[in-house]
Amino acid sequence: MAVLLLNKTARVMYIFFVSALLFGCMNISNDQNIATTDIEQSRDNFVATSEVTLKADGENHGDTAYELIQEAFGKRAIEAPDLYRKDHRDVIHIHENTDDIVGHHFVFLAHRDLDKNKGVTADRQRNEIKAYDKSSEELKGYLGDTLQYRWKFKVTKNMELSRNFSHFFQLKAKNKSQDNANGNDDHPVITISGGQYKSGSNRFIISHSRGVQPGGSKAKVNYLYKGDWDVIAGEWLDVFVQASYAEQGEIKIYITRLRDKQVIVDIHKSNIDLWRGNATTDFVRPKWGIYRSLKDKNSLRAEEEKVYFSDFSIKKQ
Repeated sequence: MAVLLLNKTARVMYIFFVSALLFGCMNISNDQNIATTDIEQSRDNFVATSEVTLKADGENHGDTAYELIQEAFGKRAIEAPDLYRKDHRDVIHIHENTDDIVGHHFVFLAHRDLDKNKGVTADRQRNEIKAYDKSSEELKGYLGDTLQYRWKFKVTKNMELSRNFSHFFQLKAKNKSQDNANGNDDHPVITISGGQYKSGSNRFIISHSRGVQPGGSKAKVNYLYKGDWDVIAGEWLDVFVQASYAEQGEIKIYITRLRDKQVIVDIHKSNIDLWRGNATTDFVRPKWGIYRSLKDKNSLRAEEEKVYFSDFSIKKQ
């Protein structure tokens, strides 16, 4: 009789365990489906009045990487070290390659001990592409505008980070004046970055900043996401960002890992300050590439770093 009771108890515990496990899996699946639906609805319900695209056409075929970028974003859209007289000019810092996952793509390079910041020796270095004041209006986000940015990118598994910033994407204001009345344009509004904790572990980070305050002090950075770097390192990611530019704006950021269609990042924030402008001509523009601090230089690798980008799209409503 005691043996029979034990078997029943064991069976009940087993059924409970299996049910809990299945319920947990269903919840994960449901969350994944909800995130995927949100992404699809954001894309499908967006009525764009314009779209600017940038796509690689293959190494040693068609236009060069620099020609493609300038055609899409403008002649001064590239901030690569080899384009500045007093910078690292021995290497072309953005070139094209091809793989079996995304096809043709761009490769951005960074060299810890050789690259500067637009020809100037500083505590940071950059290799970026951007929209700027002479870019087409379709690339600029003015007050009241909503834009969608989409691209794919990948960082290598052996890329090293520091306790300071390593940005791969920025939404950055461009103001006519440096008046602090509305936050200034010195600090990016949104960043997608990598960083290292004091413990030494690497993190994938998405941040929001309200910029410089009227008194001149820097506003506290708000972290929208902090995740395990290993989840994204070595993986191609599909990134979707939708920004509505206003004092009480709205931001959506969805990042999907291509290998298994897993939604890694699912952010939707309303009533968020996305506006830094003071004049009607002020705007927000996107920047992609490698922009990193050298203050914790010893944490970075001396070897060449590579970050891969493809299939840029900027839609304006």
